[in-house]
Amino acid sequence: LFLFINNGIYGMTGGQMAPTTLEGMKSTTSPFGRDVATMGAPLKITELIAQLPGTYYVTRQSVHTANNVRKAKKAIRKGFEYQKLNKGTCFIEIVSNCPSNWKMTPIESNHWLNDNMLPFYPLGDIKVPKNGGK
Repeated sequence: LFLFINNGIYGMTGGQMAPTTLEGMKSTTSPFGRDVATMGAPLKITELIAQLPGTYYVTRQSVHTANNVRKAKKAIRKGFEYQKLNKGTCFIEIVSNCPSNWKMTPIESNHWLNDNMLPFYPLGDIKVPKNGGK
């Protein structure tokens, strides 16, 4: 089971640009914002993982609202259940905020995530087991 936390930045190491940093998004290593022409486009890692053989359950969830936290918990539980049954690799992306490195309040960062990250990284199941995993 892989849990991938996507806040668009390497937040725990100083706020550098990450593979998932959005176009125009600022970081310590891209102070003028990510320039796709010189830095490449952000990667949709979860969609790439879903194409690999052996992946069984691939989903993208978020934790920016209480309802989304519940959905993320449910997805994580489901991933662990599939792993216990040796069904295949499960990959769960959690889209999250980083108020410190985004230089926003937590409330502002939740709104920014909703308005900017989710259009590029839409939530939902990307690869689901046939027959509901049974």
